[in-house]
Amino acid sequence: MLGRFLEVALVTGDTGPAWQQLQELGFEPASTGDIWPHAYGVVACEGLAIGLHAKGDEPFSVVFVRPEVAALHRGLTARGMEIEQARLGSDVFNELWLREPGGVALRVLEARTFSPPAQVPPSTALGRFDSLSLPCRQLDVARDFWESLGHECKAVETPWEGLAIAGTPLSCHPHGAFPKPVLIFRQEGNPQDHAIKGAASGLHAPLPSLRGQQHVISRSIEGLAVLVMFDR
Repeated sequence: MLGRFLEVALVTGDTGPAWQQLQELGFEPASTGDIWPHAYGVVACEGLAIGLHAKGDEPFSVVFVRPEVAALHRGLTARGMEIEQARLGSDVFNELWLREPGGVALRVLEARTFSPPAQVPPSTALGRFDSLSLPCRQLDVARDFWESLGHECKAVETPWEGLAIAGTPLSCHPHGAFPKPVLIFRQEGNPQDHAIKGAASGLHAPLPSLRGQQHVISRSIEGLAVLVMFDR
């Protein structure tokens, strides 16, 4: 119902350093249009696009794209879902905002704001992208929310018990496991030699919720946590 996943949108005052850092990690830059009045850059790997915005109302949001945003607005309102804000009309770039149960802003745009790279790397120095996992205090509430939007939710057990949301790169995990949204990557190798150590700012201590699974976690992408799982 919300459409196709477009990007994880991050607001940063200076997009250049973050854009360069992500390319150094192996993300491929995308060609952006001029739809936004502020500086805007996008990088991508298989399954994930990160949009870096010089301005925005939210430091972090998940963006979808679909036609007929006004019709979506009517449909969601009829279902009793709360729309936080909407910009609709024939003379504006149509957009609406709502929030998932964990409080993360979900934005729906009427058209793409970038063209995907001709060649999207299957992995980066962080590994293969797995999902963007969102914290929730009640998994059943998260399941009801996403199923009301037409997405099948599947129970997962790794890296923690949670839900995978079909048709999106999103998953949900218990708030007690980790209280913030986190980008999850997977790869083989030794955590001690992992590239995230060179790029990270503020490595976290190992998470007890991962029950001894080999991992590295940091806030290395504009404050957004990154979890790298090492498959045995």
